[in-house]
Amino acid sequence: MIKIKKIKIYHLEYPLKNFVISSFGLMKSRPALLIEVKDFNNNVGLGEIWCNFPSDGPAYKFNLFKNIFINKLIDININDPIHVYKIFNSIKTIFVQSDDLGSYNSILSAINCAIWDLFSKNKKKPLNKFINTKSSNDINTYASGINSNDAINTIKKARISGFNSFKVKIGLNNNLDLKLIAKIFKSKLPNEKIMLDVNQSWENKNALSYLTKIKKHPIYWLEEPISALSKNQVYLKLINSSPVNIALGENIYEEDTFDLLIKNKNLNFLQPDITKYGGISLPIKYMNTKNINKVFLHFLGSGVGLMTSAHVMSAINANGLLETDFNVNPLRDLIFKEPLKIIGGKIKLNSKPGIGFTLNKNTIHKYLKNQFVK
Repeated sequence: MIKIKKIKIYHLEYPLKNFVISSFGLMKSRPALLIEVKDFNNNVGLGEIWCNFPSDGPAYKFNLFKNIFINKLIDININDPIHVYKIFNSIKTIFVQSDDLGSYNSILSAINCAIWDLFSKNKKKPLNKFINTKSSNDINTYASGINSNDAINTIKKARISGFNSFKVKIGLNNNLDLKLIAKIFKSKLPNEKIMLDVNQSWENKNALSYLTKIKKHPIYWLEEPISALSKNQVYLKLINSSPVNIALGENIYEEDTFDLLIKNKNLNFLQPDITKYGGISLPIKYMNTKNINKVFLHFLGSGVGLMTSAHVMSAINANGLLETDFNVNPLRDLIFKEPLKIIGGKIKLNSKPGIGFTLNKNTIHKYLKNQFVK
């Protein structure tokens, strides 16, 4: 059991020189909402609230956390990380009433991750070993955030950095990008994997036709071809008939949907984001099932969420691939006192308790927009 005595939240922002381009708009900066949760043993757990879009989202979620969530955590006894969902169940109605369950889910996910970090530190174990004593000490990654307008050049740079798996954003203006896809696969080396991310931009009526046109390429997976709001039966029909492996899951907001997808025999890649929904507690519920090797965690944010995701992937699917944004982002690489390094396309986990890192207050000071302590 742990008891929380102090909580901090930081709103950070790194302006981008080269914008990240997706089918739904430009990303002009890299934000981060980080929480520190300290218990009466003076251990500190770290969590990250998903806040990439829209640009006003981080400030809004910062205030929600400060004004609503913090008071529910101080001086509360927590017996298990999943207990945080019971603690906050009493305020869930507010977010249902305001049609804002997304904010509720992402904030609660960050709290859940921070509490897992805290529990593992109290046990003096690395988070991955706390979850699964047989965990690997490293995890393979793939380079993501690759814009279609400079994909070939970016893949070359990522290759030089040690990556051999790459995910390219396509689907701008609801197009198929046949010429770009052909160029990417022409430049692909034999040992490499190529993934394509549509970011929900195709219309369902065109999706199967598009997939058929590109099936000649050895696409490792094609991500989120249609809207995540599509009914389950619509998505399942597409998954079951697609000639290309489909991946999805970063925008799942119901455990029943997660359960339905992980059990589907034709879906090989399920991508929950532990900073968006379910925290760590959701995927590890399936850790001992035969389908856990389908879980390839989605993540695009700061080093806190990345390292937390790396520990969870190490514990539940050591042979999987973890998403790693290849764009310049000091909130990822310099957020810890010890620089975060990806060598040979792998993240190597250290043997320190929890996620194994402490925040670099110099980086926080440099990119700080707001903070609150209680």
